[in-house]
Amino acid sequence: MDFSFLAYFLGRGLEISAPIGYAALGGVYSERGGVVNIALEGIMQVTALTLVWGAITFHSAWAGLLVAIITGMFMGLLHAVVTVTFKVDHVVSGVAINVFAIGFSRFLCQNFFGAETQSKINPYLFPKWLGVNCLAFILVGVVIVAWFVLKKTVFGLRLRSCGENPQAADTLGVNVTLMRYAGVLISGALCGIGSATLFADEWTQGIVAGRGFIALAAVIFGRWNPVGAVLASLLFGYADTFRIVFESKIPIPPQFVQMFPYVLAVVVLAGLVGRSRAPAWDGRNYEKGED
Repeated sequence: MDFSFLAYFLGRGLEISAPIGYAALGGVYSERGGVVNIALEGIMQVTALTLVWGAITFHSAWAGLLVAIITGMFMGLLHAVVTVTFKVDHVVSGVAINVFAIGFSRFLCQNFFGAETQSKINPYLFPKWLGVNCLAFILVGVVIVAWFVLKKTVFGLRLRSCGENPQAADTLGVNVTLMRYAGVLISGALCGIGSATLFADEWTQGIVAGRGFIALAAVIFGRWNPVGAVLASLLFGYADTFRIVFESKIPIPPQFVQMFPYVLAVVVLAGLVGRSRAPAWDGRNYEKGED
């Protein structure tokens, strides 16, 4: 066995899986609180741009990460205001934000860099461990923290209760609106971190390339559990890595090979229809005093 190739494959796969994993964790937080967030794709699209701008402007990759996190929370806040406060259908809001993100990111890029579809090269990059973006390895710690927060803390219990039975949570004095806002804001922040594991040296239109939607599939495949969602993200990420590494070696048209990760996501979702149980109030608006 060529161990150098194996090490490359494992490291590359982890790096490709990381943005999906962070976004999937964000989806878990949001949906555990009862808010469906299909805007993960759009949030990552915008935060990937502000990450590059922040790093170039403040001469630091970590400053760029902070800007991306703040931007992600702002985009999450927009989704929370529309869904939690104004009770708009969560899917409609998510679709609207995804569409808005396309134009908004182009507008920002034009104002920041003088071009709509491509930024300047960012020389301020994150440290690499074993040739891999350090944030990819940090995902391991983040998922452990996420599991602990959701399963072992009062905050996690309250957030999950708002997704399962907000009436009971409300009766016990839990501020359902506040908890749902918190879940969506955390979701946006994690999308900001996820965008930092993309190609942080440059932003281009379409850089996210559907990873936010695959993250949604990972949330469902992982049964709304942070560990399960990240493991599912690794499955999709390594499927994409397989495609990249072996695309030129498989004697079929490359377009079919490129479809592999997305076909896998569709097959997985089709196989889980009716088997996975989402939080009972996931995607449902709640009015105080509602039966």
